[in-house]
Amino acid sequence: MEPFKEIVPFLKESRIAKALTEKHKRYESHVRMFWKFVRYDEKEKKIYSAVQRKMKTDRTLM
Repeated sequence: MEPFKEIVPFLKESRIAKALTEKHKRYESHVRMFWKFVRYDEKEKKIYSAVQRKMKTDRTLM
């Protein structure tokens, strides 16, 4: 743990800490959709994917 001694306080104070420690709901459908449409750009060394939510339809009251 000694090599990480200086970075731990930084991480605790940053937004990264919340992302790393907070429990998030993971929906299986979102994970499947991510892996279905994922692509890796070798040149840019980036992963691209999209997960779309269903849009709520407007319902008119009669």
